[in-house]
Amino acid sequence: MASSASVCLLLLCMAAVASAQLSPTFYDTSCPNALSTIKSAVTAAVNKENRMGASLLRLHFHDCFVQGCDASVLLADTSTFTGEQGAFPNVGSLRGFDVIASIKSQVEATCKQTVSCADILAVAARDSVVALGGPSWTVPLGRKDSTTASLSLANSDLPPPFFDLVNLTTAFGNKGFTVTDMVALSGAHTIGQGQCQNFRDHIYNDTNINPGFATSLKANCPRATGSGDTNLAPLDTTTPYVFDNAYYSNLLSQKGLFHSDQALFNGGSTDNTVRNFASNKAAFSSAFAAAMVKMANLSPLTGSQGQIRLTCSKPIATAASRVVARHSNKHSRETLCSCSLAMASASCLSLLVVVALASTASAQLTSTFYDTSCPNALSDHQERGDGRREQRATHGALAAQAPLPRLLRAGKSRSHHMHTYMTGCDASVLLNDTATIKSEKNAIPNAGSLRGFGVVDNIKAQVEAVCPQTVSCADILAVAARDSVVALGGPSWTVLLGRRDSLNASLSQANNDLPAPSSSLQQLIQAFKNKNNLSPTDLVALSGAHTIGQAQCLNFRPHIYNDTNINSAFATSLKANCPAASSTSSDSSLAPLDTTTPNTFDNAYYSNLLSQKGLLHSDQELFNGGSTDNIVRNFASNPAAFSSAFASAMITMGNISPKTGSNGRSGSAAPRSTNKTNTGGIDHMGPGTGIYKQE
Repeated sequence: MASSASVCLLLLCMAAVASAQLSPTFYDTSCPNALSTIKSAVTAAVNKENRMGASLLRLHFHDCFVQGCDASVLLADTSTFTGEQGAFPNVGSLRGFDVIASIKSQVEATCKQTVSCADILAVAARDSVVALGGPSWTVPLGRKDSTTASLSLANSDLPPPFFDLVNLTTAFGNKGFTVTDMVALSGAHTIGQGQCQNFRDHIYNDTNINPGFATSLKANCPRATGSGDTNLAPLDTTTPYVFDNAYYSNLLSQKGLFHSDQALFNGGSTDNTVRNFASNKAAFSSAFAAAMVKMANLSPLTGSQGQIRLTCSKPIATAASRVVARHSNKHSRETLCSCSLAMASASCLSLLVVVALASTASAQLTSTFYDTSCPNALSDHQERGDGRREQRATHGALAAQAPLPRLLRAGKSRSHHMHTYMTGCDASVLLNDTATIKSEKNAIPNAGSLRGFGVVDNIKAQVEAVCPQTVSCADILAVAARDSVVALGGPSWTVLLGRRDSLNASLSQANNDLPAPSSSLQQLIQAFKNKNNLSPTDLVALSGAHTIGQAQCLNFRPHIYNDTNINSAFATSLKANCPAASSTSSDSSLAPLDTTTPNTFDNAYYSNLLSQKGLLHSDQELFNGGSTDNIVRNFASNPAAFSSAFASAMITMGNISPKTGSNGRSGSAAPRSTNKTNTGGIDHMGPGTGIYKQE
């Protein structure tokens, strides 16, 4: 029986792989005029408005970079559905929706519900490039359309115009692209235009820009935020409506419009690639075409996945989503044995495939991890476009608790199998002292300052009452951190779930790994790099969590009395409640980390740094004539850029070495119970920076 089931399952898996292959001849029989219809429509649209070619190409890029090439970017918001068009990288700038809608209507007129919107986007991107004089390439076809979209992924995965080379390389690398692919795809900026708000910081604050070029742009892009934000400038000033390699020649002359453009030629590892493309148009065209084929193959929905929409802006209503239960390995084996030898039941076959896939997926985090096992675990569920729900913990206690963000974020470490390493987001910080565990709560960065344990205990108790021993404390911390930020007016992001809880804690690692409030910029950069390779942009973005919370006098006393890079009046105002002499009573005196809007999650923290009003030495280090100054300036002037970068960095941090599968446990509250809430009222996490030291 087991052997027969295995053979059937193997055949099913092989069939699934075969059906998932894209093919350039996919519509040759079912809709033979599809490609010619798309090409005619694109050519007409570009002839009518040259800029439309860049707009259609950008639509395809912004689609594929967010949950794959599935046309999710085309889904419009409704009263019950939030799409990607309102994401920071998209809002007010994505164009071409009407052209795609028109193409879809023309195709539907000849081939009803046959050609997907995702395929239309892929072909329209290619035809737009060709219409403007660029290279052609073969587009594999057969994609299906998604029924969902992800606003949070659009905010986190699309590289913003202020990214440096390291961040760009990481963002593209996360999608499987090489550095050459990245430089080639950036060549799409040989057409199209950019908004003033996206290049203002580059032309006013960066030094790696041609002075004459910067001056010419300032005439239509005032320095003041809110003035001329949407004014346009061509990304390629030489041949703005011709798809050629002039973009790279512009970079050689320091005439890249965005900070992220010029970062490709700024003394870094991509300089030679830029030089090659600037001098060899054929090399660029070949590399661009190859990278576009690779991008069009990002996680397409095929076979029975997805659907063929009738209208690209809205999914087709479907029956209630199929619910697939999660099974333990034992349960899975029992289910396999219950199927008949002949495997006649289609539902049993489907279940076998699901079970087989689950053995691989069980170790992966996913936003829908508790959809079946504990659907009501986190009280406020947001409906997704496919009928699934994204769990959110919006317990009433959270709205009133600023302590959670700093309690919930830092990855902790422990000893495991004779090796000491960072265990990541595993709720080790919640463990109390026992005969065999030295709690991290007593580490110098944490003792007397971490708060919110009572809130987490209360959430855990409520969840346990509904789903005993199912939802981990680590997941509760991750979701509560996100919802704390949202409750105070900050951005949201998708929290991947499925973490398990550690069985140990490491007092020594907590003392060693959390950066101190006296840290220099270089120490901060290194400390964050050691954690999942967090970049300087991640560092500055996560430090923006200091827009809420308070800190102890003992942690900012050296800064206000000894440092010179602090506003004198600001220092004087703090000294009234924080005398120079250390004492038990004064050491614990509190001051807000953000004096402007201390209880609102916004970007005021960065404006404070520009005025030398960073509360901690490590805060002001971010804006002190160093490598992060421009990032601070950008976040101070562009709240959307900060929100996007913060959400992205929080997702990265939430994925630091989680325990999944059979690692750790999802136990009851008892082993993690704090028994009592820390009542010290100290907001500073001790030796830390960014989210590591704020609440």
